[in-house]
Amino acid sequence: MEYSSDDDSVVSSGDEMLNMVVPFSQDSATQKAAKGKKSESDDDSDNDDDGGSPSKKRRRVDENDDNKNDANDDVAAVNNDTIALANATNAFKIQFNDQKIGTTNKLYWNERRQKKNAALYPVRVVPREEVLGLCLKEWDAETERPVQYIQYPHKQIKRDLGLYDVVTVKSLTPYHGDGPADSWCSKRIQQYSKQLKRTLKGITEIDLITEEAFLNLVLKQSLKEEENEKERSLLDKAAPVESVASEKEDEKAENDSSSDDDDDADGSSGGRRSRLCRSNNVISEPLRVGDVIEYYKPQSVAGNPDALCEAEVKFINPKGDPILITSDVLTILPSDHQVKRVKRMHRGKLLDHNGRFRAINNYVLKKEGNPNAMKDIMAEATARTKATIQRAKDEIASRMDDGGFFPRDLIRN
Repeated sequence: MEYSSDDDSVVSSGDEMLNMVVPFSQDSATQKAAKGKKSESDDDSDNDDDGGSPSKKRRRVDENDDNKNDANDDVAAVNNDTIALANATNAFKIQFNDQKIGTTNKLYWNERRQKKNAALYPVRVVPREEVLGLCLKEWDAETERPVQYIQYPHKQIKRDLGLYDVVTVKSLTPYHGDGPADSWCSKRIQQYSKQLKRTLKGITEIDLITEEAFLNLVLKQSLKEEENEKERSLLDKAAPVESVASEKEDEKAENDSSSDDDDDADGSSGGRRSRLCRSNNVISEPLRVGDVIEYYKPQSVAGNPDALCEAEVKFINPKGDPILITSDVLTILPSDHQVKRVKRMHRGKLLDHNGRFRAINNYVLKKEGNPNAMKDIMAEATARTKATIQRAKDEIASRMDDGGFFPRDLIRN
């Protein structure tokens, strides 16, 4: 039996019908799943071509953002440190303009007990002459110290800058605590920063960085002054000794210093200076009431000719503070201040003396003189001032009586 072309089409159409998948059957689900996997694989291949999946892209974007944020944070930190250092430097120059801060043994933390907690303040112990004329209470030299607060002048602080006060020795703790001497105690710095945040409204992170930079500048200057003092002491020790006395001569000189009528062995016998000490630590040269001393002003730089002063010793108290009262009552000399005896009192006469600079407490001292010398000198100065004013008044009155520039009756009593 022969088939026509129409029959072939029928057969082929029949085969197609046999190969058809019934909708919602198991085979249709399998084919759809296969197509889905294929499409997903195609999408993945497309995404791989575009640079990765969306999650990977988001991860890369986040990493880039984190890197940018870290870089921005580093730049901001550098900028904050620069601004803080500049502000602290300006404040330091204003507050301590050409002023000696002192060695590091003058820097402390002052702890003040309050009702709930303790307040902490960085301070520096100051010499007596620095607070001369300020309205501070009288303090005991053994249990109390005059101090200056060295806080950065934040705009939130209402009190005057550079405030002085008197505190107890027990409330003072060394600035470095138990740590190294070239930095402030980190634990107390953190405590102090928290205190500033709590007490000063609106204080920022830059303000706290500035505060720490200011304290570091103070410490740096103090370390520099301490190093300079060490160098000066080494130079003093290395200086050649002008005259060397024997031990017996030194003992004899100390015994002879108890009498004002005895001859000075360092100038009275042919210019022989047997009492000149061999070093600045050996006490052998006497200092007495009536002697004239030469010194540099305590707040100036040693060697400045404009700061060189001369005064007469009026009262000596080796256990007092200050030890000396001189004719210059407005200048208080600390016990370790360097002075030179240029004239000595010998049997009621002032004789020239070629002395050398040494600390006051390194002289042979005994309590003598007028303990009320300061009051007497101030009274004399006041009397001289009043006399000068009275002379000026009398001169004006005489001119008016002689037909001066205006008649006396125009003056109101």
